[in-house]
Amino acid sequence: MFSFFKKKPVKTTSEKLSDYPEIKYNDGTKFAENEYNTVYLDIEELGGFPFVKTAILGTFSTRIKKEGCSLTFYFENETLTLNSEHEEIESDELKNTPFSFTQIDFEATEKEIEKIQQQKIIKITFHFLKEDISFSPVVINIPEE
Repeated sequence: MFSFFKKKPVKTTSEKLSDYPEIKYNDGTKFAENEYNTVYLDIEELGGFPFVKTAILGTFSTRIKKEGCSLTFYFENETLTLNSEHEEIESDELKNTPFSFTQIDFEATEKEIEKIQQQKIIKITFHFLKEDISFSPVVINIPEE
């Protein structure tokens, strides 16, 4: 089958963020991680509307033009899925490293924020086009402000 579109090559590395102590992200709360990536997550408010602000730092990299993504929180007995505020998502490469930075905001209601803050989170998963990436929390609940 012939295709006019070339898929962006996936970065592969065995290096970890811990190998680069100079890489720090101070604009968020470290929330979850997997073997090669760390998620920073905070509850923010803009114009009276809450949203979930996330940043993925590590080997994960993506470029999505019209689909956006979703984020699923897994609790003990249920799940909650939020959709990204923007349809365009693009990772920024960190200069002189094999890592990228991907910032994504998710729409949320007051009730959804309350659930995230009050229930024990088992796992989170970002859903991108045809790829899912899961993380285990390093904190169990998001603190209320």
